[in-house]
Amino acid sequence: MAQSIEREAEFEAAFAEHYARVYGVLFRLLGDRAQAEDLCVETFWRLWERAPRRQENLGGWLYRVAMRLGYNALRAAHRRERYELQAGHAALELNTPPEPSRLVEQQQERAQVRAVLAGMKERDAQLLILRHSGFTYREIAEALGVAPGSVGTLLARAEEAFEQRYTP
Repeated sequence: MAQSIEREAEFEAAFAEHYARVYGVLFRLLGDRAQAEDLCVETFWRLWERAPRRQENLGGWLYRVAMRLGYNALRAAHRRERYELQAGHAALELNTPPEPSRLVEQQQERAQVRAVLAGMKERDAQLLILRHSGFTYREIAEALGVAPGSVGTLLARAEEAFEQRYTP
């Protein structure tokens, strides 16, 4: 109990001493008050969960953690922006009505793919559908009740069987 009270007191002292500067660093890096606040809280949460062994340079440790969190947030925002831009372009392309001949070709191709999948072993068809729906190997293994290590081999065989039957 005494250790817990002592730990809380040390944490509160570190929080009071370093919070404003950690927040300031994050705000200058990110330019967003709410995000800086969130990451500052995350920084101190990490201090509470996994305090460094040596407390001599606690401020340096906190700033290093905060900067890593900040840079990760910037990279994530950049990735998200890129993905959203790509999704926007794709949505624009999807909203452009295709030429009637291309539409007929797409319908025929889909029908042929469905026919090939229907003629395959059920597990092979399920493997292909799950993988091309974005499932991970682990998720596929769980869904089909197979060993995660065998999904790659099973998937390669299913793809080969599909390619043998499919003629564009």
